[in-house]
Amino acid sequence: MLNTEKLCADLQERFPQWSGWIARLELEDAPCDAPTDNDGRRVLYNSRLMSYCTEEVQRFYIAQQLLHLRLNHYDRGRGRDRMVWRRAADAVVNRMLREEGFQLPMNATLLADDTERSAEEYYDIILAGLREIGDPDPTPELNPDDPRNKPRPQQKPKPGKSTEGAAREIEDPGLASAVHGLSGLLEPSFQLDFDWFPGDTIRDGMLPYQFRPYPVAHAEILLDTSASVDTELLRAFVKGVKALMQEDAVIRVGCFDTKFYGFREIRSEADIDALELRGAGGTNFTVAVNAFTGDAENQIIFTDGYAGMPEQRCDALWVVYGTTPIHPKGGRVIYAKPPAEKEKHEIDFLIT
Repeated sequence: MLNTEKLCADLQERFPQWSGWIARLELEDAPCDAPTDNDGRRVLYNSRLMSYCTEEVQRFYIAQQLLHLRLNHYDRGRGRDRMVWRRAADAVVNRMLREEGFQLPMNATLLADDTERSAEEYYDIILAGLREIGDPDPTPELNPDDPRNKPRPQQKPKPGKSTEGAAREIEDPGLASAVHGLSGLLEPSFQLDFDWFPGDTIRDGMLPYQFRPYPVAHAEILLDTSASVDTELLRAFVKGVKALMQEDAVIRVGCFDTKFYGFREIRSEADIDALELRGAGGTNFTVAVNAFTGDAENQIIFTDGYAGMPEQRCDALWVVYGTTPIHPKGGRVIYAKPPAEKEKHEIDFLIT
């Protein structure tokens, strides 16, 4: 059995400046097709394949995935050929680890290039090389279970100019009207901001940071997953809000009940279909409003309203599916009435 605690302890002793990262690592034995992999959050390892490696190579594989996580290679590879991206990202990380004195396995990806490049640059180089040698299909077969390889939806008219299409795509008329009502309340996105991010090169055992632009999330959406709202309705709501925004707008979606389960970036309808909707307990709105990062243009909470309001003020847009009255401090409230609760000639939504 793989002794992951010892491997991590060895890495912490060898690189004390990484100690905090390593201590927070989640490792899980999984049937991956390589000794190690990651899902953007955890390090996955195949204990059978790792058992064939020396301890030094095992440490290399754990350190490799640690850097992949720190460099956000999982999310940066979305929409790209998975196998080509893996080679490109490995080329960046393997070079860094070789410079730190790690013993690389014989099959480790190292590109013959003296120039320090990003994973995106290596990806383009590898892809161009496959095409140049006449490979009729440079894209290997993709794993359909990987959410990054889900087919992207067919191109639709550019969103952000009309909400009529989005409203028609939501079968629930009350929810469709509420989404339509959101369109006049959403703030425009300024698209870019700047912050410090880990670089792609280790210097003297440290991972230096670079000041570079990043896309500002147009919206952060919190979904009340306390088991009283249907999951398909939650997805329909997110799709409707996404359709209100520019095509390249980034949104973050998170679930909460009595605790918050983290944000995931949503860039396409395929991302929404692959979104894990976690939670089934009670509802705690204090947990929800504390989950907002504060750097998104819009903050939206979708709920049935069955819980006490938080004490702190929160400038959010509350969409209540039902007729439960809520009175949060700050923000605006939109009520979306389910079909069963609507009466003839009754309006679909009400903004307070």
